[in-house]
Amino acid sequence: MLMQSPKLNFISAFLHIKYHLFLLLLPCIICSTTHAQDDVRLRVYNSYDGQKLYNNDTILHTVWKPVIYTDSLLPVQNSRWFKRKFFQEHLLQVQTPGFNIYGDIIVDEYTGVSSRYKKTLGSKIINTKTPGMDTRGYEVSGNMGNKFYFETNFYENQARFGGYIDSFIRQYKVIPGQGSYKNLGDGTGFDFSYSSARLTYIPNKNLLFDLGYGKNFIGDGYRSLLLSDWSFNYPYLRASFTFNKFQYSVMWSQYISAVGPNLANSLGYFRKWAQTYVVDWKATKNMSLSLFESVIWPDQIHGTIREKDVSPWLLNPLIFAHSSTSPSGVSNNDIVGFNAKYKIVAHTFFYGQYVINELGQSSSWQNRTGYQLGIRSGSIFGAKDLNVDVEFNTVRPYTYQGNSNDVNYTNNNQPLAHPLGANFKEGLFVSNYTCNRFWFRVEAFFAHYGADTGSSNYGHNIFLPLSTNLVADNVSTGQGIPAKIYFGDIKIAYIINPVTNLRVETGFTYRRESSSYFVYTDKIFYIGIRMSFRNLLYDF
Repeated sequence: MLMQSPKLNFISAFLHIKYHLFLLLLPCIICSTTHAQDDVRLRVYNSYDGQKLYNNDTILHTVWKPVIYTDSLLPVQNSRWFKRKFFQEHLLQVQTPGFNIYGDIIVDEYTGVSSRYKKTLGSKIINTKTPGMDTRGYEVSGNMGNKFYFETNFYENQARFGGYIDSFIRQYKVIPGQGSYKNLGDGTGFDFSYSSARLTYIPNKNLLFDLGYGKNFIGDGYRSLLLSDWSFNYPYLRASFTFNKFQYSVMWSQYISAVGPNLANSLGYFRKWAQTYVVDWKATKNMSLSLFESVIWPDQIHGTIREKDVSPWLLNPLIFAHSSTSPSGVSNNDIVGFNAKYKIVAHTFFYGQYVINELGQSSSWQNRTGYQLGIRSGSIFGAKDLNVDVEFNTVRPYTYQGNSNDVNYTNNNQPLAHPLGANFKEGLFVSNYTCNRFWFRVEAFFAHYGADTGSSNYGHNIFLPLSTNLVADNVSTGQGIPAKIYFGDIKIAYIINPVTNLRVETGFTYRRESSSYFVYTDKIFYIGIRMSFRNLLYDF
């Protein structure tokens, strides 16, 4: 990894804090000149209560997440201060007419055992038999009336990971979903930070503006073939217009092309721009249809000067109205898709996606497409808070690839859509259940993919340039070296404070990845005290 001097690290941290404080204080400044109309609490649906989004019939548009909604204020507790703050409230909790703010000091501490832990790294053998996490941080969120919602958080982490996660980190030079790192002193673990911020302005019932450094998700399933929340955070600006049964959204975002040794200089890593459009239509009482487009532009020309390579078309807010190349002649990566959701019965939905990077003959490499089919249900079999999601995903080889890392559909060495990239088929099951203060979650998936070898490009590794494809005709999903993944994960938690998601949690993960060239089996157990509603994903 490219290492910065202590002075640069200090300056970077200082600028980071200033940026987040600006997003946090900006609504307060604006609020000082406006009058809040309603005494409400604005919130966003998270991964722990996501099914409630589909149980709420008043919300028409669910395809773009996170979704902001109005909730009642937290009840006033009459117990002693320590009991309230530890079991019932946020550490900082101010609820006044027109203004609410909530803040917490975050801890995430766990330890465990991994069955696959000895690896050779150069001339050194590393030992990660005891994976664990040590996280300290803060979370602050709040709202001003029904117009402004804001949130900011920061986490400092030292961690060791189980076998397959550790292998991913050392190969791609990033923590899954959490960005770059520094090695711990003994080389067996990683030191990294994670932060995000969001400021949302809702001037009226038709308009929404969302500025932030974070993640977005497009779809109604557990995975997304269009835009998922699996990669690291990125800066973005989203504008959304809702009229009757239609919602039109456009987002401008900036991604990192690639990270790793020798990929950056004093100007940092190379970056790329994206325009993302979604037109969502509530077609009937029970059915929603969405049209999607995402265009990836290079940001700079490679070289010592690094001249800008962007076009005025980048500012265009209209779907399908843009240039096909950058000013230097680089072909943009244009991805189109469809999303559908149909309500079968109360709290039960059938959903699907179709993604198109390029349409060609069915057996050609230019047929770069994929689709998703799934069904999700809340309160299944009449059991309250029992949620189930069953899903199938498949993506043909070479989908999401571009002519270079400057235009492929990735961010910070991680896919922007499905974590398995392309050239795969996957069947997935996810279920969670809440009973009083106990929370249970079960996940399992089976995936078959065609592995690449070395620099070979059979279409699985979406970081490889499209020009290096090895197969032009008779292309099929699973080509290359046949490989399989079996994954199972169980989590059990006792919720100490439901407001902050402070919990005692234990879990077990089984993963087996095999082909004729390799067999990797992981069994990972952990237990610890955890907190916050962050969605940390290691299911790949």
